[in-house]
Amino acid sequence: MMKSPSTTVPTSLVIFLLTSLILLRVLVGFHPHSGQDNHHGKEDAYGGDYEAQRHWMELTLHLPIGDWYRYDLQYWGLDYPPLTAYHSYLCGLASHYLVGPESVELDKSRAYEDVTHKSFMRGTVLVFDVLLYFTAVWKISQRLHFQNVSEWLWTVVLALAQPAIILIDHGHFQYNTISLGLALWSFHFMTLEQNDNNRSAKFSGCVYGSILFCGALNFKQMSLYYAPAVFAYLLGRCASVPSFQGRVGRFCLLGITVIVTFAVLWWPFALHSPQDTLDTEISEGPFDWILHIVRRLFPFERGLFEGKVSNIWCALSTKPFSIRRRIPQDLQPMLALLLTLVLIIPPCVALFSAGQRTNKSHVAGNKGETENGLRMILWGSTSTSLAFFLASFQVHEKSIMMALSPLSLIVADSPMFISWFSLVAVWTLWPLLQVDRLQVAYVTCTAIFVSLLFLYGRPVDAVARNIAGSETQMIRDLFNGSIPLSVVLSLSSLFLMTLLHMLEIYIEVPTRLPDLFPVLWSILGCGFFVIAWSYSCLVLLRDFFSASKVNSESRSNPYR
Repeated sequence: MMKSPSTTVPTSLVIFLLTSLILLRVLVGFHPHSGQDNHHGKEDAYGGDYEAQRHWMELTLHLPIGDWYRYDLQYWGLDYPPLTAYHSYLCGLASHYLVGPESVELDKSRAYEDVTHKSFMRGTVLVFDVLLYFTAVWKISQRLHFQNVSEWLWTVVLALAQPAIILIDHGHFQYNTISLGLALWSFHFMTLEQNDNNRSAKFSGCVYGSILFCGALNFKQMSLYYAPAVFAYLLGRCASVPSFQGRVGRFCLLGITVIVTFAVLWWPFALHSPQDTLDTEISEGPFDWILHIVRRLFPFERGLFEGKVSNIWCALSTKPFSIRRRIPQDLQPMLALLLTLVLIIPPCVALFSAGQRTNKSHVAGNKGETENGLRMILWGSTSTSLAFFLASFQVHEKSIMMALSPLSLIVADSPMFISWFSLVAVWTLWPLLQVDRLQVAYVTCTAIFVSLLFLYGRPVDAVARNIAGSETQMIRDLFNGSIPLSVVLSLSSLFLMTLLHMLEIYIEVPTRLPDLFPVLWSILGCGFFVIAWSYSCLVLLRDFFSASKVNSESRSNPYR
């Protein structure tokens, strides 16, 4: 029997649940990966993300580190941060010995799609998924529901059964759960209050969390979607101590932690300049070389967005707005930055306040109150992720996972909303999954997830049942009031999503509108995500105003 803080969990049940979730990933892996057999491939580069990841293993294994971000950039050049490069090297080394040298032979292994090697590649995604993402989901769910083992296990199952995350990593093929797992572990440590009267000991969790979050940033640059939430919360933690010296000390400690972590990961690239691999002279100093890598990570020249992503810029690029053609290209990044900054202000204000309250919560000894910091950073990272997804520059449709991952762990806070968002998220991926020939996997994974939601039961009766303290009357009136607008929103959304699927099947697309359905997917999805961002801000601001009211009453009546 496995023991939780308040009850015991049957080991056999845990093994069954986790094995089933792993099996689901394995079965999805039998479907095609992105670019398999060069389906919908490019003329100048074979395949898709699968071949890109395999190619990075090949080049990191055989080339000097100074050439990793330089070598043949037209063929899936490396454009992820250093930790991904190191990960590719280790996977390439394993492939060399376990599968064979031909699987990662420099240049000659391009378009290599041997069945054994595909199993190896799928296996690497699964191993890191279990080691980092499964464990983070398990730990955070346990913390949030330490008094309710049923809710704990349901949160684990629903979070790990998210169809969007499974289909992208184990179908399309990517390693997103590594950065997501590191980010979730960082949230855990940042909000962990230790039972120690030593303030420096209590703050050590923030230091460990900062290191892990730097790891997430250096594995995939999309982790920047969480950065404003993390910064605001940690800044609040720094401001939670009464003395100015203590605040400055905490801030400097976090700054040094970030600088040292980045220095360790980036220092090899500063030491090793590009080699003369292509018989061309490259004379760059360490600073120029680092800037080249940064430009690889943030290619502003690609435009506002890629594909038919469900965000504001893509929706407004349709007629009659055609915003991408009307606004000068050099102004587009600045406009995207300004709008993103506006959208992240509400969650950042709420998270700063939540960070400030942690010291008081710990002194009061209220464990339920201290866990509120974890809930708030999960809501906050969801909100800032949606802000970036909706308004930032160069957004991919797959980036919606950044919002989905933390939100799925707080399904008990708002079951109707989070269940709805989960289905919307995977639905917006349909145009991409269709290109990858993952239609069967899409239908199956979504059907399994919907079945789990019905077994869970909470979304069905969310109108009648409220979680004490998790929603204000304003939000209950909006989603769970006497007029159940949550039900209306959910059913109308599901109707529209199903309708578009049916229309795509039975209606022939006019030749003059070849992208009709992807554009409709984008516009409708954008509307849904604007609603989701608004709701997440309402939850966060409720906590902010509620805490402000309590503080005001405490100051006016110190003997309460």
